[in-house]
Amino acid sequence: MKYSKLLIVLLTVLNTGCNNQNIKSNKNVRMNTTELQQTADTAYENEAWGDVIELYSKLTKEAPDDVRSWYRIGNAYAHLNQTKSAISTYQIALAISPNNSIVLHNMGISQLQESTKTFIKLKKYTDDDDALNTRAQLVINAISTLLNKEFKIDVEN
Repeated sequence: MKYSKLLIVLLTVLNTGCNNQNIKSNKNVRMNTTELQQTADTAYENEAWGDVIELYSKLTKEAPDDVRSWYRIGNAYAHLNQTKSAISTYQIALAISPNNSIVLHNMGISQLQESTKTFIKLKKYTDDDDALNTRAQLVINAISTLLNKEFKIDVEN
């Protein structure tokens, strides 16, 4: 009987100790998220676009409805001239906040850049005397002028 009581006490102590090791403090999780947010914000301010994508992507796993994180990832892709990725990311932000004017604005700029790439491709695959070639050049010039004049974005012709 003495040994069975001792065994029960010993098993209880061991079980309690094992359970306590698996408990994570919400304060530590929140602190890590806060630190991650600060690091991501610093990367954004320093225009370290690759780091911005990596860090804010981690934040979206913690808070998938955070429009600001999606917006900043989209901006990072845009700065890296990865317009398709920027547009996709802005669309995620708009699914969360459909009337967000700054996201709509930046997505529109990325769409203009992407459409210019399409017209450049059209020009490449048409003969110089083809009317579509001429039209493509007009569109490229118009969009390039707009992007350069209004947003200081150069379009590669």
